[in-house]
Amino acid sequence: GPDRNFLASVSLANGDYCWIFGSDDALAKDSLAILQTYLDSQADIYLCDRKETGCDLVEIRNPHRSWLRTDDELYVFNNNLDREIYLSRCLSIGGVFSYLSSLIVKKERWDAIDFDASYIGTSYPHVFIMMSVFNTPGCLLHYISKPLVICRGDNDSFEKKGKARRILIDFIAYLKLANDFYSKNISLKRAFENVLLKERPWLYTTLAMACYGNSDEKRDLSEFYAKLGCNKNMINTVLRFGKLAYAVKNIT
Repeated sequence: GPDRNFLASVSLANGDYCWIFGSDDALAKDSLAILQTYLDSQADIYLCDRKETGCDLVEIRNPHRSWLRTDDELYVFNNNLDREIYLSRCLSIGGVFSYLSSLIVKKERWDAIDFDASYIGTSYPHVFIMMSVFNTPGCLLHYISKPLVICRGDNDSFEKKGKARRILIDFIAYLKLANDFYSKNISLKRAFENVLLKERPWLYTTLAMACYGNSDEKRDLSEFYAKLGCNKNMINTVLRFGKLAYAVKNIT
């Protein structure tokens, strides 16, 4: 499956760094030359931003937010406070490695991680490895705010099982990551979970689920938001307006 393909692609590489590039995406103009100018930092992880387009590669007019609310910056993670500060600057789960094509990683760091096979089937097995590197003492992460990748929208392979399921994929994987990495550090766990809430703001996401989800998917979303500290009664109230939300969507 695709999860195993992500992992196998890196194991086959023999360079110092691996750029884990999705087959649906494209390199931006001069991206390799631009990346070369950053390599002196010898970071363990380079996280670049992306330019969003339609399937026809025409740039969209209202792009998604950047991964982080900073310009280029080199982060050194010597302790949990360093990690918490970084997480507070993330605007999307792209900042915590969801988007494959944004990731350039030092191969020896990747190879040193003992992979947890329970992440096979989550659609985010690579995030377990990247978070393991992120939590390694002294990890260097260089954020490149320039868009080195062209991200083709309306081409999300995760949506093949439906829009509602696509929403739940993020919750299933990132709540598991939060528990597996930070169950003993409440402050850091909350900072990590807040990144998920930025990616999936409760009102917008709940309205989308009201439009597209079945009863089981709606129940799951309600439970996930409750785990994140959201008001379950409020979530369920919004979900009950599913028919109205769907009607409004069709009108607009």
